[in-house]
This record gives sequence, structure tokens and C-alpha cells, in this order.
Amino acid sequence: MHPSDPSPPVRGQARRHSRAASAPLGRRGTGAQVLVVVGARGGVGASTLAALLAARLARSAGCVALMDLDHGGGGLEVLLGIEEVPGVRWADLEGVRGALAPADLDGVLPRWCGVEVLGPDRRAGAPDVAVVSAVTAALVDRCTTVVVDLPAHTLLTDVGTATGRAAPVLAGRSDLLVLAGQDVLGVAGALALRAALDSGPAQLVLRRRRAARVAPLEAAHLLDLPLAGLLPTDRRLADATDRGFGPVIGRWSALGRAVRRLAEAVADG
Repeated sequence: MHPSDPSPPVRGQARRHSRAASAPLGRRGTGAQVLVVVGARGGVGASTLAALLAARLARSAGCVALMDLDHGGGGLEVLLGIEEVPGVRWADLEGVRGALAPADLDGVLPRWCGVEVLGPDRRAGAPDVAVVSAVTAALVDRCTTVVVDLPAHTLLTDVGTATGRAAPVLAGRSDLLVLAGQDVLGVAGALALRAALDSGPAQLVLRRRRAARVAPLEAAHLLDLPLAGLLPTDRRLADATDRGFGPVIGRWSALGRAVRRLAEAVADG
């Protein structure tokens, strides 16, 4: 599997439009899925899972976008090894007002493994909720699936509000995957997120741990979330990332099979 796709030339920043958005996310035009991935604790691998799911879905789901809402720097871009790939980042869209035509994003985003990626770069800075809402709506209109890498601190701050940056994706999500470690600390972190979640769809994904004392179904029962799957550890991920390929995995590896099952379950959801 080739680690990345060549990025198309940037055709300029997206144009601005003044018309207002007219429908909720996830229920517009094509009815694209909005899949949100959030880690219960830092370092559990939520960004990696979001990237792997997006790459897997891109094989069969047409246009797939991966959106990074962690605006502390170019974290996802570094993970994927696309820092130098030309294309539009959040900082280039800060002037967007009103709604954005889906065609304005054609060919302007960096690509990785067939996935269109939108995230921050070294300029960092966080767009306001109006920008996130307009851009997300445009991606939903033009893509089949939008995968959102959402940091836990943003979810805890924004859930239940209409003004936070995560509000547009939380309100219009098709599903939300809470990734937690299969241990006491992981489940404790997931409990904090669970208490903050609204009544929208959500499922639990556990990072499998050898000799774990926390049973998967016990964790799901405690969190009152359906168990979507278990993810094994693949030590080859770190090597691929260090070499600048991003989290590339073998299709028939244990992790590859687990991601495929999870992607199929989400797509059928």
C-alpha cells in the first residue's frame, strides 16, 4: 500500500459566500456521515484511529475527509507526514463568512491515502465556530464521510453549547467513538467524557491490553455505551510514522482487520 497520494495543486483559497446554511449537518445534500473520534485520555491513539478509519473508508466510500479540531499546532499533519504537502489549512479559512460552496474545496486540501485532510499547521490558531460550521457543512455536502479528530478537552468545553468550535460536528454527528485504554485509568477518563456527552449516538472502542483486569463488556456496561470494537497494538505503526508515511498498516494484520470491522460497522450504522 502506497503511504500517501500526490496532492493536487492548490487553486487558491476558498471563496466566500453570504447565503446562510439551511440544514443540519449530516442531513444535507448527500447525507454524508459525520464520524467523530475522541480519546478518553491523551496518547491513547485517537488521531491514529481517526486516520486509519478515514483511509479504510476512502477505499469504498468515495470522497472522505479527515478534519482535525485540535488547534494547538500541526499534530495530525505531523502524524500523517504531510506538513510539506501544499494545500489549505484552517488558518487559510479564517476569513470565511456565511456558507461555503462545496465546489470551493475541490482539489485544495492536502491528501493522504486518498483522504482529504483539513487541520492546523505551524501557524496554529483556532477558527471560530462560524468557520467550522461553514467548512464542515461544505465537506458534508461534497463527501460521503467526514471523520473528525476531536480532542477530549474541546468536547468537554463545547458539549451542550451552541457557540463552541465542536458544536457543529457534535450536533450533526452520525456517530461518536470514544477510544479508551482497557485499564482503570482509561475507563475513568471515558467516564468523564460520558458524563459530558449529550443524548446523541456514541460507542466505545477499547485499546486492547494484555492481561487486562478490565473486561470489555464490563467497561461498556459501566459507561452505558455499546462496545464497537477492540483495537490491538501494532508496533509497526510507530516505525511507519517515524519514516514519514503516517499510520500505515497491513490490510491483514490484526490491527488492519480490527479497523476494517470497525469501519464496516460504522458504515452500516
